[in-house]
Amino acid sequence: STVSNIVADLIKKELIYETGEEESSGGRRAILLEFNCNNRFVLGIKIGLDGIIIGLVNMKSKVLGQHFIPSPIKSSEKIVLEVLIKTIRDLINKNHIKAEKIVGCGIGVSGLVNQKEGILVFSKILGWKKIRFKEFLEKEFNFPIFVDKDVNVLTLAEKRFGVGKKINNFICITIGKGVGAGIVIKGDIYHGKYGGAGDFGHIIIDKDGPLCYCGKRGCLETFSSDQFIINKIKEALSNQRETIIKDFLKKKEDLNSITVDTVLEAAQKGDIISKNIFQEVGKNLAMGIVNLISLFDPELIVVGGEGAKAGELIFPTMRKVIRDNFPFKKEIKIVPLQPGEEGWIIGAAELVLSEVFKTPIFKSKGKVAIKSAFHW
Repeated sequence: STVSNIVADLIKKELIYETGEEESSGGRRAILLEFNCNNRFVLGIKIGLDGIIIGLVNMKSKVLGQHFIPSPIKSSEKIVLEVLIKTIRDLINKNHIKAEKIVGCGIGVSGLVNQKEGILVFSKILGWKKIRFKEFLEKEFNFPIFVDKDVNVLTLAEKRFGVGKKINNFICITIGKGVGAGIVIKGDIYHGKYGGAGDFGHIIIDKDGPLCYCGKRGCLETFSSDQFIINKIKEALSNQRETIIKDFLKKKEDLNSITVDTVLEAAQKGDIISKNIFQEVGKNLAMGIVNLISLFDPELIVVGGEGAKAGELIFPTMRKVIRDNFPFKKEIKIVPLQPGEEGWIIGAAELVLSEVFKTPIFKSKGKVAIKSAFHW
């Protein structure tokens, strides 16, 4: 039969294996099968301003190993791709995996992505343009490459494993060095016509606001990113305002050593100025989210990225602003991202796995086969 032929083929390729027989009160006992999740593997890569995170993931989306390297920011396409090739090979060798066991590689990167062609069209924050990840890497490796925006891969992880698992319409917002949004409509990530959907950080909330690196003024990102938080605390220190941040500095005048984590620690220890800064971030983000709610009417807002660590400080303000703007609407849940830091890797791997598990079955010359771009 069709099913028997497919099962036999999968057993032959060691993708599934028999675990015994099911109990039966009569008739032939059914054979129990188990998915061999550690026979094939996927690579998940996240490329951001801090660097490149690459992980080895099994077929059940468990991260088996990962590696971080500083990102060659503002380097040429050639250097970026050479670094990626070396990083991929190092991870495969380190984990003693044969290259033919790799099913595919997913990449999440900050910027505008042509998902179909696997090209990073443009990334202002990284200083890159027209990087042909898919074309170049598929020449080097015998497995397919999939590319999408980093916020979309994180959203994919949330859809598969987080609170968005059973929700068809939600928005995943990331806060950190940049601000972005992954939009899920009817269970699928919405990319838009040219892959630019979800550029949440660059909606304008103050036309006379500060200049953004994108060239516009008053972008949400200039009022809510890591740099905004650091600039606000530096401004407070320069104005001689009382804050325990001073006690955290090795040298009293060393303002450049301040990070978002420094400000967060101060806020968690009760520093009023630091707490007020995070509340201001929450208010600014909420004003942007109000626009998203008006446009997409989501059931849920998920907040992730580095800035989500300050959730206890920003969520109450965000919820209040949203309630005030939608007094007659059922309260929309705002929750932290669930997959955690590994979510970037898992989401990138899901770009591959979602294709693997929807591979169509077809008949060719009377025989059942699996039509696939993957090398089994």
